[in-house]
Amino acid sequence: MRRTLLVMTSAYVPVNSASPPAWLRRSAPTAEHVEAFLQCGAILAWSDDRWIMAWGEAEKFPHPHSDQPSLFTPDFLLTDPKPWRVYPHVAAVSPDGLAQYLTRENEEPARRDWHGFDEAEFAVSFGKAQEAFRDGKLRKVVPVVFETSDLPLATNDRCRALRAMANLPAGLMPYGFWDETGGVLGASPELLFENDGVEIHTSAIAGTARGDTAPDDMLDDPKECTEHRVVLEDLTTQLSPLGLVTRSATHLWRVGILSHLRTDLRLTSQGTVTFEELVTRLHPTPAVGIFPRENWRQWTKALDLGERGYFAAPFGLVLPSGEARCVVAIRQVQWDERTMRCGAGCGLVTASQLKNELAELRLKLLATRGNLGL
Repeated sequence: MRRTLLVMTSAYVPVNSASPPAWLRRSAPTAEHVEAFLQCGAILAWSDDRWIMAWGEAEKFPHPHSDQPSLFTPDFLLTDPKPWRVYPHVAAVSPDGLAQYLTRENEEPARRDWHGFDEAEFAVSFGKAQEAFRDGKLRKVVPVVFETSDLPLATNDRCRALRAMANLPAGLMPYGFWDETGGVLGASPELLFENDGVEIHTSAIAGTARGDTAPDDMLDDPKECTEHRVVLEDLTTQLSPLGLVTRSATHLWRVGILSHLRTDLRLTSQGTVTFEELVTRLHPTPAVGIFPRENWRQWTKALDLGERGYFAAPFGLVLPSGEARCVVAIRQVQWDERTMRCGAGCGLVTASQLKNELAELRLKLLATRGNLGL
């Protein structure tokens, strides 16, 4: 019996089949559509060669629409009572097909200064985490810091950032939404979950080093392995009640200027599992939150250097066919009408060293700004 993530009326056709569902069939955007998209739109990479773009004024709902592609765009703390957005226009495009319309005459990059995060304040947060480890309250935490800019991501900046994202290494998944008041835009390496109509897929990605790190240096590092193992064990525990979970071997995964430890997981469900149930079970994973998960909202507020907003929130899309994809919204910028923030987090365990974590945060912030051409 075929099992899907959501109860839908349309027949399922696999993403990788020769005849994908209509929503996934790529079409060529027009200049007029792209201009409207740049003003008020949304994007999510469905695969490395297929992006879903949406534009127009979105309507918000408490649940996904039954016959329209629905974007899931909550904040990290999941406080929005209507986290689903339905746009009047949706199309599947290739990154190259979109990028050809993302060049503007007289385009000048904004002269932007970035104000770094407070390293002394992060050291205080680091100390609080180590105290929680010693007291047996926590095994892993991920405090988040932000760089800030006095300029928002204006239309020309969005155009240039999207063009840069079209040329990113495979494995980075562009996502975002915006309007005249602000938005969020990023390229995440972390998949919270994906439903291909037959199975549910996710990945444990934790442990970070430079892109030129030798595999053995990461795979034999006790701190990095401990951080990764906590995430892997948690994901397995959360998914196991839903069906059979199988795991790949842990390996070093290089993406851009960073390397991570990665293990892929696959769930064969024993029954229908909704998008919302998976979000409840998986968000926030210990890769971006805390472990154990109890009181994760309180610990997040106590350890972060600023409110997360959309940083590390689940960001997803459900199609009428029932297929779904949800990424972890990291490696991003958020902006309003006056300012912009670039966030990064680092996983702390007992063996963490303050200087190493500070270096990791700087590296992730540099990678994010580079990915977006900022």
